[in-house]
Formats: sequence, C-alpha cells, structure tokens
Amino acid sequence: MYKNILLATDGSENARRAADEAAGFARILSSHVILVYIIQTPPSQSRMVQANFDVHSLLIEDAKSRINDIITIFEQGDLSYTLKVAIGDPSTEIIGIAEREKTDLIIIGSRGLGTIKGVFLGSVSQKVTYHAKCPVMIVK
Repeated sequence: MYKNILLATDGSENARRAADEAAGFARILSSHVILVYIIQTPPSQSRMVQANFDVHSLLIEDAKSRINDIITIFEQGDLSYTLKVAIGDPSTEIIGIAEREKTDLIIIGSRGLGTIKGVFLGSVSQKVTYHAKCPVMIVK
C-alpha cells in the first residue's frame, strides 16, 4: 500500500503533527519515509567558502538543526527513513522529489494561512495537493 512515504517538513508545529502521522504509517505498514526539507535561500558565501563549496553538506547541516526533533521521532522509533534536502520553491521541489522517489503518499502539514491569505498566496500544501501524482495527506 504505502511503502514509500514522503514527509515534507519545515520544523513547524503542523509539520511535527504530520511527522507523527508518517511515523504511525511507517510503524504499522513497515514503510520507508523520505524526510524532505526545502531551503528557499542558499547558504551565505562565507559559509560556502568555509565548507569548500560543499553546498549539500551545508543543507544537510541546516536541515538537521532545524528538524532534529522530527528526525528523533524516526530514530527512536527505529523506523526506516532518509533525509533529502533541496534549495528552491518548496512545492516544486517536493513534487519533484516525490516523482523521482516514486512515493506512494505525501504527508505535509497545513500552514494555516486563513481563507483570504490562502486565496491570494496559496500554500505549499495546496500546490502539492493540486500537482502531485500520488495521494496527499494534509495534517492540521
């Protein structure tokens, strides 16, 4: 059923609740979870120079510091997961990773923009739901 689950996370409270749902699926269904953390702005030049322009390691470092509590859920539960990071528009990157990884389900937290803001700005969860080729679960 859901063997390969993508959990899009930004470290927020809604993302934490989404992580709990993903962990529950992983535990019951023996699913593999792909934790996805998207950074919208690249690391500073000085950080890139210090890291010998290894941008991927900087992104991993930033993701681990921002979503450490979510990673802990999977490590303490002895659940199968991998961490994927990217730079760019979150909805575009999430959909791209989901397609490349052939995920069966995307789980994402609701941002809670409100009706008026949501109409004008949209939200990552709305965009992912509209464009994804697999089922999407939005967790409030």
